[in-house]
Amino acid sequence: MKKQKPRSKRRILRWIFIAGIPLILGLGIGVYLTVVSDLPPAESISLFAPPVSTKVYDDQGEIISQFFIERRELTNLDRVPRWLTDGFISIEDRRFYSHWGVDILRFLKSGLINLVNMRIVQGGSTITMQLARNMFLTMEQTVLRKLKEMALAVRIERAFTKDEILEMYLNQINFGQGHYGVATAAHYYFQKDVSQLSLTECALLVALPKGEGYSPYKRPERAIQRRNLVLKAMLDNKVITREDYDRAVDEPLGVVEQQKKRVTGEYFLEEIRRYLELKYGADFLYRSGANIYTTMNTRMQRIAEELLEKHLTKLEKDQRLVHTKAEFDSIGINDSVTAIPYLQGAFVLLDHRTGEIKAMTGGRSFSHSQFNRSTQARRQAGSAFKVFVFTTAIDNGFTPTDIVLDLPIVLEIPGVDSIYRPSNYDRKFMGPITVKNALKHSRNLVAIRLIRSLGPELVVRYAHNLGVASPLLPVVSLALGACEVNLVEMVSAMGTIANLGESSNPTLIRKITNRDGTLIEFNKPILERRISAQTSYIMTDIMESVVNGGTGYRIRDYYKGPAAGKTGTTNNYSDAWFIGYTPEYACGIWSGYDNNDRIFRGATGGFVCAPIWGDIMARIDTLQNKEFARPSSGLASARVCAQTGLLARSFCPNVVDQVYVEGTQPTDSCEAHVYKDRFEYDQTFDRIDESIIEGY
Repeated sequence: MKKQKPRSKRRILRWIFIAGIPLILGLGIGVYLTVVSDLPPAESISLFAPPVSTKVYDDQGEIISQFFIERRELTNLDRVPRWLTDGFISIEDRRFYSHWGVDILRFLKSGLINLVNMRIVQGGSTITMQLARNMFLTMEQTVLRKLKEMALAVRIERAFTKDEILEMYLNQINFGQGHYGVATAAHYYFQKDVSQLSLTECALLVALPKGEGYSPYKRPERAIQRRNLVLKAMLDNKVITREDYDRAVDEPLGVVEQQKKRVTGEYFLEEIRRYLELKYGADFLYRSGANIYTTMNTRMQRIAEELLEKHLTKLEKDQRLVHTKAEFDSIGINDSVTAIPYLQGAFVLLDHRTGEIKAMTGGRSFSHSQFNRSTQARRQAGSAFKVFVFTTAIDNGFTPTDIVLDLPIVLEIPGVDSIYRPSNYDRKFMGPITVKNALKHSRNLVAIRLIRSLGPELVVRYAHNLGVASPLLPVVSLALGACEVNLVEMVSAMGTIANLGESSNPTLIRKITNRDGTLIEFNKPILERRISAQTSYIMTDIMESVVNGGTGYRIRDYYKGPAAGKTGTTNNYSDAWFIGYTPEYACGIWSGYDNNDRIFRGATGGFVCAPIWGDIMARIDTLQNKEFARPSSGLASARVCAQTGLLARSFCPNVVDQVYVEGTQPTDSCEAHVYKDRFEYDQTFDRIDESIIEGY
């Protein structure tokens, strides 16, 4: 019996072995299936593209911003210095070119070291495994994730060559401070193209992916230690000489000083971002690496922002306003605040020949409020809307020297038991005046009479045709700006007049290309005729008088070149405007409170906005000797009496050269200033019968 025991044991072991093989195989297959079940297929790996920053350029081709999840710029392996690739291989994966994705010897060695130390002190991941983790996996430290990493590394090795893997790795890796890829890191830390990096600079970049604890800005001593460790690994791997090593370890880090840059054009850029995300989606915006070529001129944008802030700050101080921006700069703004309590301002500058917006700001502080008051806010236009009333009049038979009445008027409101009693800003009446002088001095009662004569529906049609997109009610009070519009459309409409009646839709983007340069979108200016060139030129001549002695006269304290435009003020002084143009640019300024409070009594567009406009244009417009474009035909000129609008006589006290649509110039001579004796002429035209206004 005792002799049979060994045979019995062997039989049991044999049965265990036979039964265990399927169990082990089954367990292995189960683990394998679990590992590879949610790994991407080989074709997905070959199509993988890391998220790349979308670059935004100004009108001079300079990068002004980037949209990104990971700030990354791609580069080719042949542009990367050999020191950089050798450094990564020396410190991360010496057998990179010989293994098949997993370095078994290194993996077992690191596992043994970690077991002895009872903690993770050495990683066993190859460059390919790190790439696999960065591309498709998470950073969780589990056995399952490590197995997935190894399986995926094998798939990557089958899909790509070693050099392709190394190139992807160099473009994928995180170098800290939100910068991914060696090209991005080279620009950030050294302000260099990656191809120009020195040995010590390459060694520092190799050291940085280890973690934020080695930041050259926060912990320079640790950064030097890690850099020198990389250099020692390169020496041991015989990719640098002893002389190279001795020289490099004594060199300073050499990183550039990082200064917090003031972002120019934040409201402009936010408009770009919203447009791109709405049209192309978030993936395109943050991951595609597209190139966005905008119309922004950085110099003009910076000037506009600085001068708008300078003037409004001075206004706050001079008028002793209750709340100031400086106050909230110091204490901050609560996220729950929907209306900023201090005085706001907005600015739009547009090349009226192309429709390109060169500068735009939607408020005084983007960090306080991202609400864009140039594009998103609709405010009452006040007297600035009179431009459309007078343009309609000129285009429908009126001339600049036609006599209109600046006298009281009372209107019944149809369907309502009420009356409308408009008045002028100064509560005075000038009596019979010319159309040109009526706009020059912004006479409300003349505008009311004109819109009644023309019909509000026709004025609405002209305003929309010129570029105002907001809905407008065809009511008489529209003549005084009892409508809500935004700044961009007002500037665009004024730009149509400036461009002799031709308009192009306002645009922020010239073109968009993908990362390879393929054209995605191209916005070529397409001009459309809106009104006649002759009407436009006459309106320019009329609005020049607004600047030269009219309600916009404060512009001349700053800007001496040709300018035309219109001030705007609402009844309760809650909105102040100046919309105008030069031979090159149409430009608009708005100021007011978000909650529609009064700015202060007397806060007219001429007082608040015209000086800002003039100061900005004096700095921006370099062609101040250029004249407004004039149609080659269809116009006629005449010397007329400024008071009567008729052909001037020798005794008229104020004679002007006035332009007309050909055929509409006056043919009669002035009868108001008739010679009586050597020293006198009749001035009865200037007197108003007080009985006419009795009771008003």
